[in-house]
Amino acid sequence: MIHAISNLQRLDIERKKAVLSGEKGRLELAVYGPGLVSVFYVMETQVLSAKAKALHLQLFSERFADPSSLRLEWESLHEDDSEFELKYGPLRLCVDKRTATVSAYRDGRLVHGGRIGDSNTVLPSYPLRIQQDSQGRARSGKFNFRLEDDDAFFGLGEKSGLLNKRNRSFKLFNRDALGYDAAISDPLYKSVPFFLKLNRESGALCGLYFPNLRVDEVNFGVESRFYYNLSMEGGPFGYFLMTGESYREILRSHAELVGRPALPPLFTFGYLGSSMAYTDPDDAQERTLAYFDRIEREEIPCEGMYFSSGYAKADNGERYTFVWNRNKFPDPLAFLAALRDRGYRICCNVKPGILTTHPWYAELARRRVFIPDASGEAFIGYYWGNSASFVDFSSEDGLRWWTEALTEHIIERGATGVWNDNNEFELEDESLPAQEYRSILSVLMAKASYDALRAARPGVRPWVISRAGYAGLQRYARTWTGDNVSDMRSLRHNIAMGLNLGLSGMPMYGHDIGGFFGPTPDRELLVRWCQSAVFQPRFVMHSWKTDGRPTEPWTYPEAHGILVSLIRERYRFLPYLYNLAIQASLSGLPIERALALEFPADLELDFDSLEHLSGEAILVPAPPALGESSVSLRLPAGADWYDPESGRLMQGGRSLTIEYPLDRLRYLIRSGTVVPTDPRPSRTRSGGYPELLFLVTPPTGGAMPGNEYYEDDGESDFEPGSHLSYAFAFARVGQERWRLEAIRRSPAGSGPRCVRTWRFTLPEGFGVLEGERQLGRELEMRFEEPPERFQVEFRGTYPPG
Repeated sequence: MIHAISNLQRLDIERKKAVLSGEKGRLELAVYGPGLVSVFYVMETQVLSAKAKALHLQLFSERFADPSSLRLEWESLHEDDSEFELKYGPLRLCVDKRTATVSAYRDGRLVHGGRIGDSNTVLPSYPLRIQQDSQGRARSGKFNFRLEDDDAFFGLGEKSGLLNKRNRSFKLFNRDALGYDAAISDPLYKSVPFFLKLNRESGALCGLYFPNLRVDEVNFGVESRFYYNLSMEGGPFGYFLMTGESYREILRSHAELVGRPALPPLFTFGYLGSSMAYTDPDDAQERTLAYFDRIEREEIPCEGMYFSSGYAKADNGERYTFVWNRNKFPDPLAFLAALRDRGYRICCNVKPGILTTHPWYAELARRRVFIPDASGEAFIGYYWGNSASFVDFSSEDGLRWWTEALTEHIIERGATGVWNDNNEFELEDESLPAQEYRSILSVLMAKASYDALRAARPGVRPWVISRAGYAGLQRYARTWTGDNVSDMRSLRHNIAMGLNLGLSGMPMYGHDIGGFFGPTPDRELLVRWCQSAVFQPRFVMHSWKTDGRPTEPWTYPEAHGILVSLIRERYRFLPYLYNLAIQASLSGLPIERALALEFPADLELDFDSLEHLSGEAILVPAPPALGESSVSLRLPAGADWYDPESGRLMQGGRSLTIEYPLDRLRYLIRSGTVVPTDPRPSRTRSGGYPELLFLVTPPTGGAMPGNEYYEDDGESDFEPGSHLSYAFAFARVGQERWRLEAIRRSPAGSGPRCVRTWRFTLPEGFGVLEGERQLGRELEMRFEEPPERFQVEFRGTYPPG
């Protein structure tokens, strides 16, 4: 039977929560601030096991594990014949008594909810329809929300297509999607039950987070032009509503709610190699060493390798988690130690599926390490060409064994990081008890790997990467967009997928450069992919090709020079990118940012264009089409943009075409920004940057973005006293005269200890001032203890553009 909560009759306040009681159940509303409220429809007969209720807490940050302690008092409550009204700050909630529909207004503007259709349309009247089982228990639910013509949607995690998800529907079921079509495939590896809704015409903006372990499908207008909907199995039936003046405010609220992203070590943002072609063959150790020998001969900066599962591939061709093939790697401890002595770090691939032929399988089944079937025995399903059981990370037995085995066979052998792979937990047997919490298993696996590394190396930030995930994954692991294809379609749509991950609270992502699956990328495609990846959060060449050839910087001799130069460009901007990662870990904001969301007043910006910002300062063009050497883009209004190649300033608010040849990197810098770079790009080092070159792009008036600089040793826990931080600000001090002031925000003695040389360089047309005397375009400062504050004065104008 289908039921809906209706005819609300009474409003009570229980521990600051507004409880509106009616037929079939009640509606509970709580406020946590001017931009965050919860809306839950409660039926006494909801079905949720004790275990699922406990695991449900994994969908929240530690701070929100007990949200009742964070509730605030509603500022005013009002009732009339047709509705209840609740206010807090700029937010006003109106609840229709008859249908229990919640309409949210911010500063008088409807941002969420409202009646669907009108009296002349036959459309859903109730916001939530609940399906009951034969015993009258609430089994599933479907939300319907009002849809406006200009509504655009972003989020849900890793989803195909362009950035705006309007007129698409998506399954929130994690799938091992080898060779997916980045434009249309669904589902993929990661699902997040959170999305942003934006209407640029009306200015309405909100975010919705559904803390439910079994959100099934979200439909953004495919079913109807009048509403969008979301379906789920089991409770709780509700959501958190986030509002704000900008998408940034909403993402900050979301990060507070579900947890901020973990900050990975600095070296993980450098270049790393990876391919199944290194570890799968019988001579895997020799191939791996040959790779690093070539890296050194070519003088290519490299941090190490994502070590594919071939090290655990037995002589019979099957992959046995944690069991090193000693014919390939006779002494893993010595092998990894030797690589570490050369400065390389290894992140070992591990899988939660234990094949039934695994030498430890019988013992692990006896110890009840695996996900059980309906009878309580180990569930067996298809996995990597054979049958397997899956480690149950929700059980004490499974978690204990995994932690012990991971520590003994991977961490204590010398691996620096843990790569959780093939961990989608595609459990499609509805009789399994684990169906109630299947989606959170990949998050629990990431937490287990994170905690094991933390226990083995206290005070050192864990390096964990996970292919699959759900809400909360960002607290423990970074990620990548899985087994993409070597074609321009994937290159372009992976950019949008990454932007969307950042809008889903997962900013530490990346894409396999050159594509993982399919034919070897041709020379032009590989170069364009590397150009695109320079400013992305992860820079890794990772591949599996049927001919056994890995994708490498030297794949094409005629492109070797440009590929090496792009890797060096990556390292040149690494101080800037690492700063963006720190800021993302503190705020939940993306590293890569969609222009249309950053500049909402410019209605000419297309949601689906691939031009985007890297942080506040750098505008990254879309990759040109194959065979083309130029790209068209629109410069956002509200800022001006400096072209370091031409030395010219270009005004925002216009469209243009720029040359983008294969032999160099193209980007623009926003006026009024300060970008830290490494003038001698090389492999990362611990202890901070002894030398930095700050690219100062003077402002041209109007609002200016924030400019912050952070520095730490790159590996220790990021906490008070561990890092140096400065805030930079521009001020006009005269005609064509400016001052850049830097104020240290960290206490004296914070951050790594080293003698530093900082240089500040200005564009052509500007000069540093010493009194009234204008010097060159560069100022150098050398210090042992960073000063509390300092300033640079300069004068000049940009050459005519």
